[in-house]
Amino acid sequence: MSGRDRDKYRSHPLGHQKRIKKMAKEEFLNKQREKIERHENPCYYLSETMEILPSTSKNKVHFPVDVPVEETLKITYDRTNIQHEHPAYFLSETMEISTSPSKLIKLSHTPEEENHSSTAENKNHFPVDDSIDATFKINSRRIDIQEIDLRDPASWIEGLSQHLRDEIIKIGPVRVNNIDYPLHTIQKTSRKFSDKYYYRTLSNGEIVNRQWLVYSTSKNLTFCYCCKLFPSSDLRQSQLATNGTNDLKYMSDNLKVHERSKPHIIAAQKWIELKTRISKSQTIDKVQQIAIEKEKTHWKNVMIRIISVIHYLAKHNGSFRGSTDVLYEKNNGKFLGLIEMLGKFDPIIIEHLQRIKNKETHIHYLGHDIQNDLIEVMAKEVQKTIIQTIKLAKYYAIIMDCTPDTSRQEQLSIVIRIVDMDIENESTEPRIKGYFLDFTNIHDSTGLYLSDVLVEKLKIYGISLNDCRAQDYDNGANMIGQYKGVQARILKQNPRAFFMPCAAHRLNLVLGDTAKSSVRAVHFFGTVERLYTLFSASTGRWDIFSKHCHKWTVKKWSEKRWESRYDSIKAIRFQVKEIIDALDEISDETRDPLIRSETNSLISEIRSLEVLMSLCIWYTVLCEVNIVSKSLQGPDVNLDISSELLNGLIKFLTNYREIGFNTAKSEAKILNMDLKVSNEFKIPRYRKKKTMFAYEGNDELLQDPEEDFRCSYFLVLMDGAIGSITRRLKPHEQLKANCMDLALYLQSGDEKDICANDLIEKLLICQNIVHKSVTPIEVLNFIKKSNGAFPNLAIALRIMLTIPITSASAERSFSKLKLIKTYLRSTMSQERLSGLALLAIEKEESENLNYDKVIEDFAVKKSRKIKFK
Repeated sequence: MSGRDRDKYRSHPLGHQKRIKKMAKEEFLNKQREKIERHENPCYYLSETMEILPSTSKNKVHFPVDVPVEETLKITYDRTNIQHEHPAYFLSETMEISTSPSKLIKLSHTPEEENHSSTAENKNHFPVDDSIDATFKINSRRIDIQEIDLRDPASWIEGLSQHLRDEIIKIGPVRVNNIDYPLHTIQKTSRKFSDKYYYRTLSNGEIVNRQWLVYSTSKNLTFCYCCKLFPSSDLRQSQLATNGTNDLKYMSDNLKVHERSKPHIIAAQKWIELKTRISKSQTIDKVQQIAIEKEKTHWKNVMIRIISVIHYLAKHNGSFRGSTDVLYEKNNGKFLGLIEMLGKFDPIIIEHLQRIKNKETHIHYLGHDIQNDLIEVMAKEVQKTIIQTIKLAKYYAIIMDCTPDTSRQEQLSIVIRIVDMDIENESTEPRIKGYFLDFTNIHDSTGLYLSDVLVEKLKIYGISLNDCRAQDYDNGANMIGQYKGVQARILKQNPRAFFMPCAAHRLNLVLGDTAKSSVRAVHFFGTVERLYTLFSASTGRWDIFSKHCHKWTVKKWSEKRWESRYDSIKAIRFQVKEIIDALDEISDETRDPLIRSETNSLISEIRSLEVLMSLCIWYTVLCEVNIVSKSLQGPDVNLDISSELLNGLIKFLTNYREIGFNTAKSEAKILNMDLKVSNEFKIPRYRKKKTMFAYEGNDELLQDPEEDFRCSYFLVLMDGAIGSITRRLKPHEQLKANCMDLALYLQSGDEKDICANDLIEKLLICQNIVHKSVTPIEVLNFIKKSNGAFPNLAIALRIMLTIPITSASAERSFSKLKLIKTYLRSTMSQERLSGLALLAIEKEESENLNYDKVIEDFAVKKSRKIKFK
């Protein structure tokens, strides 16, 4: 039997036949991949991505007979009904491209979704859930889903589809000018890219713009825009057309050689030709492009409305979700409720909801995961604007504070204070601004941990710690510790980051020291607390109080918030007679002997001259302190204003020490006229002290009870307050004195902020021009309009105005924290909390949000490109 005859009875094909069959199969698969990229999803809508569409009964791709079905990739698509397909933001269903004959494209849902779908079908509702992953398998091999930034050539994959190429050309080459390019070290020589490479100087001196040259900030590489779009098969083409280059040593020569090469000239011609055809809408798929643009506009309008709803709820601290995430069901939350309201009159939302009802689309962008993504993108856009403003201001101050939230997690608030000169707009005045940046969940409260968190956050923001000129915290030991506190650790890294203790906290500590300096003061505030406890413990007793007192209600005072003590004393000071009448009525009506005893005890104490004088003294002192405290907590307060306020408070207390006792006595007698009680002080019972042997003699006791009250109570309070203010708020005066010698104080090694000689000369000139009564911010405004005539003086004023006086800005963010993270919303993620807080606190910045930019960033974030391996 010959070899030819023997081949007739072979059970297996020859190797040559296998190779032919394999080559045919690979050629066919390559064609199918190209068709998938080119035709399966004809539109990119908001993002420039590819998506596998659900299969239909039309336009199926058929396979040749000689390719085994088991090894064939079968994909179906529909091009006849473009406007009802998915927008290519992301793949919202778990898709599996199988090699099984029974599966073309399987759109598999989770069991929960199937239950939702069946329920929604019966009720004519539909589920809202976008949190499903996209998983692809071909012959048990995963498909890479790569995010493509159409502005960055480093992320462009090989074999770009025509649609991607069209969208890239529509955007055009994107350059980031005037940035600090990173250094590259090649052969022990450091070089970096420069904007000068974008231009070519001809022999006659003319400058030509190299529009095709693009720098990738993500990979720090240089590319040829047109050669990357239209690659050549020439193996000798430069790295500019392939993987990019960072060979800066020979960059100029490489650019000259590349722009003269034949592949570059051909690619540039193709680029210009396609760009012209796109601009004139004369491409081959003109009809298809019109449909794409129409659908793209529809989805863009839908996203604008969804973002507007999210922005509205974020600004007003509103909750988003309800007990269900299904449209047109009860208790589905404010977000879906506002969408339903728009669906009654807005044609865009009406069409969007109609598509979902008719199951023409499975992508709706109404789920909570999409909310989180959009909130994150919006917050990052606002944060980016704020950080850019901080960098332009250069000098800044750090304000930081911690508080527990509803879920008992410690939240760290970071606020940056700057002087915004707004140099681009000469008509505006300089303004002091405090920007909230973030809430950070911390797990330790030591100075080391908090300082590390702060430094790491500044690195993430791209803000240099060397530009920090002040730091302001509360009076906790972990913050203000001289050796291990946050301020001490920051000062080690930046000696010019002056520490300023919170003046408002210190003023509260002053009052705390004063209240505890006398036993009678402690007893007085105990009486005030007993009044509040008696009335508030029973609704019946509170009704009796409300019947007699119509102006103010008694309030509970706080150890930390001395404004609450002012409010609680104010309610008693001007309603003494009414409160006594209410206590009399409670005493007559109650059957509880303990309550009756308590009311009688309070009546006798309030009717005493000592308590009435204490009311007058404390109300007058706390009224003045409250005015100073609120002024110190203002966002625009600076070192000069705080010094004036505190010096004024000391003068008031010193003056009140001389005349305050008689004034309070006169006011107390006026109150006594209504109460008809004695105007005499009670004679106290003096405690006899045990004397030791050979003691010199007994202390002389004051026999006059009025003089005893004045010396042991009034003078002790005033002297304690004056001494405590002088001692605790002394750093403000020290820092102001140090600012007189800024040249030395603002110098760290070889680095210095101002020139001392020039500052002295400019001060001598400026003092003859500017009146002494003007404020520092007004002087800075004058310098701004003088076109840089006083640069060192401007720097000195900017640094002085940057220094914060209180940490109230950080505490104000805690109010938003309590409104956003409530008991019913205590499980929200940290990213969502920070994003909502930033949009709510920085309303002025968020009002300038560019929704088109938000949609663009969201599209880049959610885009996926399918690459088959």
